[in-house]
Amino acid sequence: MENNKTVTVETTVAAPIKKVWQLWTMPEHIIQWNNASDDWHTPHAENDLRVGGKFLSRMEAKDGSFGFEFDGVYSEVVENQRLAYTLDDERKVNITFSSQADGTKIIEVFEPENENPIELQQGGWQAILNNFKKYAETATATPKVQRITPFLWFDNQAEEAARFYTTIFSDSAVVQVTPLVVTFDLCSQRFMAMNGGPMFKFTEAISLFVHCDDQAEVDFYWEKLQADGGSESQCGWLKDKYGLSWQIVPKQLMQFMSDSDTNRSRRVMQAIMLMKKIIVADLEKAYHAAD
Repeated sequence: MENNKTVTVETTVAAPIKKVWQLWTMPEHIIQWNNASDDWHTPHAENDLRVGGKFLSRMEAKDGSFGFEFDGVYSEVVENQRLAYTLDDERKVNITFSSQADGTKIIEVFEPENENPIELQQGGWQAILNNFKKYAETATATPKVQRITPFLWFDNQAEEAARFYTTIFSDSAVVQVTPLVVTFDLCSQRFMAMNGGPMFKFTEAISLFVHCDDQAEVDFYWEKLQADGGSESQCGWLKDKYGLSWQIVPKQLMQFMSDSDTNRSRRVMQAIMLMKKIIVADLEKAYHAAD
């Protein structure tokens, strides 16, 4: 695509340039500010911050009515100074960061697309930039170090698995990809995955426990995590297509099982033993049944 027009948006953030650069480029922060209005969000982001590296942000309406991927390839990366990239539709974008007396000035210059009025596009980009300013002036640049990080051994599918998981859970992002180790976040929890070869396999001795608020969440995660070759197990357990075990558990189960009435908790356990996917209505029926 050739476009001789460019559009400029800018702001000044009351924060030092190193902090601004981190918040702009780290996926765990991108998902916090990359939206033009409160009814949109970015549930997934990834960023390979190097010349030739790719970035992607999945932007969606919170009601699920619409979504798209904003992605491209870097042509210039100068830490704390400049970014340049080409979008998937071949439009060019240049971003500069400069220290000012009152903080960091950010200038974005982009080639507009041809479907929407330039004023609308400029307003959208400016709104996202304003949201970044709001976030950056209150956020902590370097996240607290997570003392314990789950570390998962795959044959050679570490990156594939990380990308699969981050499309399912909110507040998730692929943080870093190397030939051996992939770092990613699920629901703001840091994970690492390694391409270690075929000698070790996952077993049910280790599983990931997913807390669900209701039946709709149970159904969603049960379906998504089994996609493309996963399998059902008993009592709310399943295996995904990589062999990793998950427990998809509604909050009602934990409430019922902690009841001091042993007859109630026994009935709930008996009901669970007959299930694969947990059905909340059946738990409630067992819990409230007469002895």
